[in-house]
Amino acid sequence: MSAKLKVQPVTPVALPPLVAMAEHLRAALPGFGDLEPLPGRAETSDLAADLAHLARHDADGFLIASRDNDVLGFTVSFVRSRQLVISHLWLVPELADTAVAHALVRKAVAFGARSGVNDLAGHAVAGPEAQAVYFRHGLRPRFPVYRLTLPAEQARRIGSHLSSLLPGHELTDEEVSRRAGTGEAERLDRLVRGIGRSLDHDYWLGSRHLRLALVREGQRVTGYAYGGAGQCGPVAATTSEAALAALGWALRLAADGGAPTVSLYVPAPFENGLETLLDAGAKCLAQTLWMSQTPPSGMERYVLAGPTLC
Repeated sequence: MSAKLKVQPVTPVALPPLVAMAEHLRAALPGFGDLEPLPGRAETSDLAADLAHLARHDADGFLIASRDNDVLGFTVSFVRSRQLVISHLWLVPELADTAVAHALVRKAVAFGARSGVNDLAGHAVAGPEAQAVYFRHGLRPRFPVYRLTLPAEQARRIGSHLSSLLPGHELTDEEVSRRAGTGEAERLDRLVRGIGRSLDHDYWLGSRHLRLALVREGQRVTGYAYGGAGQCGPVAATTSEAALAALGWALRLAADGGAPTVSLYVPAPFENGLETLLDAGAKCLAQTLWMSQTPPSGMERYVLAGPTLC
């Protein structure tokens, strides 16, 4: 008789092997091979940093499935305002099956219900199997998310052009230390996505040391952009022109981060941003899928922070 399947929240001891597992599974997906972890790597990957952030603040939604002493897979979910986002579903290919996947997502959805959410969303990175599981739990396909890359110098050039469309500025170190711009960014989150995520802004500015720029139309801030080493986004804006200008700032800030290439995750509804990037020579390496219970708003003026903290 096989041992009982257990689904439990992550613990600090369990996190490092889960990160290693997710990094290797992600690198095996089409269009993600360039993210294969290198032996002896000193720097922390985007995936490792984001998972550590969510394990610290959203441990009840970071769930591990195991049988005996074998880890079969895990899912990562987090609540922002009244929405539960499931951003990862990873299964060990030779050990897990769809029953494990359903058990993980079922537990994540129950976590959302206890937290009082009124909507579910999922970023299906791991392919059709994850999409099918999300579908069975009430999420519906909404649009693709494209992983685009371009050389840093090219990103800097197109970024300088786009950021000049509207007035804007990068926050100074003194403004960042006072969190002077995060109030505007949080206001834009609520207007564009209908969620609040102050702890994520603290993480991007503090732990990740990303840079933040704000875009103005008249006297009002209508867009924000993050960028830095290894990350281009998030970008959020209330108008189409502000979205393009903010995208330009994100590209500039990411290009100045020191990496030879810039990668970003652009939802299909952000059509003018996608067209501009592709016309400038960006390569589309991968396509993931955004799913949700109810049709999302604002994604035509949005760039994801990444595949995890989307």
